[in-house]
Amino acid sequence: MNSHYPPLTTAYLRHQSELQQFLLRQVNCRETAADLLQDTFLHIADYPGQDAIINCRAFLYRVAGNLALDYLRSQARQHARDGGTLDEDWLCPSPQPERFVQSEQQWSAVESWLYDLPVLSQQILCLRRLDGKRHQQIAAELQVSERHVEHVLYRTGRMLAGDDF
Repeated sequence: MNSHYPPLTTAYLRHQSELQQFLLRQVNCRETAADLLQDTFLHIADYPGQDAIINCRAFLYRVAGNLALDYLRSQARQHARDGGTLDEDWLCPSPQPERFVQSEQQWSAVESWLYDLPVLSQQILCLRRLDGKRHQQIAAELQVSERHVEHVLYRTGRMLAGDDF
């Protein structure tokens, strides 16, 4: 390893593959584990006081484990908020005519409801649901707090669940 790197970066480069495996076991998704590994690096890259850390490898595992735990908690909250995965009947290749009309009516109601939301709420909802962005990314893009993004998504989810679409 190159000695001009900070201690945590050197440790990260040395233990990168085992951290990836650790994260993969935690979240059970290769892409998410790769994202979390990258987030781990971003957290440690400019960490102040790196010379004071006695065990860099343990520190890396702590950061990666905390990120994985945060991810799993947010997934659990999202699952609880959204009601889980879609049922198979939503994926019917050839819906009956009455289901088609009913779906069109439901979409019209949802579209009307969506356009009645404040513009910021519309943006947050679209960035999350259509673009698949994380709360942190949405907050940074719209220059609002992450807590505000969570609040808007929670509130709109409750509103949507309460309406009869």
